Amino acid sequence: MLFLTSVSLISCSKQDSNDYYWGTASAQLNGSSWQPEPRATTNKPYGQGIDFLLDRLDRNGFVVEDLAIFKIPVQLGRHPISKTEISDIDSLSGAKLFTLIDGDVLGDVYHPLEGSTDNFLEITKMEGDEIWAEFQIAFVKVSKSPVANNYPDTIRLTQGKIHTRIIKPE
Repeated sequence: MLFLTSVSLISCSKQDSNDYYWGTASAQLNGSSWQPEPRATTNKPYGQGIDFLLDRLDRNGFVVEDLAIFKIPVQLGRHPISKTEISDIDSLSGAKLFTLIDGDVLGDVYHPLEGSTDNFLEITKMEGDEIWAEFQIAFVKVSKSPVANNYPDTIRLTQGKIHTRIIKPE
């Protein structure tokens, strides 16, 4: 619940991508090009690695899709993505995908699809506060939006690439 609240608060306003995001990110979402804005922060207050936030904005600057990949160890290599919560004190890395309506109404909620796919984030390079990673994650819808939309029950993000910098939250 805390995670949903923080996502809602972050997503309630129009984002100025020059102030909040840094770097580049891309992936294939069910075979179509997906170009989110990236951000990475240390996992505070839980101290479990870093969290990647990838937000796709509409032309007005409102978040319409929010991908959070969290509790990633700060070390080179492949890290499996499991079904876990950001506040769980465990050794698992996780992810959630949310859709948003008009930038501030929570739409569909997706959790990683377990057992039938290879979900991972691989840190390929670190240099100072900059980080490069590749990822692929399949998601299944666990909560449907009260407003009709065109999102499928399963979303597959493949060929994901991130280059951003790690920001230490205040």
